Amino acid sequence: MQRFARAPRECAAGLLFMAVGGFALGIGRDYRIGTLVSMGPGYFPRVIALLLVVLGALVLVAGLRHTGPALAAWRLRPLLLVLASLAVFGACLETLGFLPAIVLLILVAAVAEPARPVLETAILILAMTVLGWLVFIAGLDLPLKLWPGHG
Repeated sequence: MQRFARAPRECAAGLLFMAVGGFALGIGRDYRIGTLVSMGPGYFPRVIALLLVVLGALVLVAGLRHTGPALAAWRLRPLLLVLASLAVFGACLETLGFLPAIVLLILVAAVAEPARPVLETAILILAMTVLGWLVFIAGLDLPLKLWPGHG
């Protein structure tokens, strides 16, 4: 990609955003969309996926137009740990509940960068737990149990 793009990092990021958005659109293609007033289960995921595709296209175009740093070598450990954190969240959500699953997600992802301060990780756990509860439980009223034995 270095030969074709003046800012290969931005181009790679744009392509990645577009790929993830396209993948999400493909997964959710059979979900009912509904309307803005009466949203179906596929409405919000489809809007987010489309926004991700559009954002990816914008980042890609910017990477083609502007000069930027070269792509660095891929570090496999952080990539695998972040993906593992998502898998842990998905596996634990129903059994352990929303709050422990968020904590585990952040703890596993935090291991990807060993130099990360413990206080920073603790603040991130607190902030994301509160934000997740506000958005998904209080705001969207999703029927998720909060912890084992709840709900």
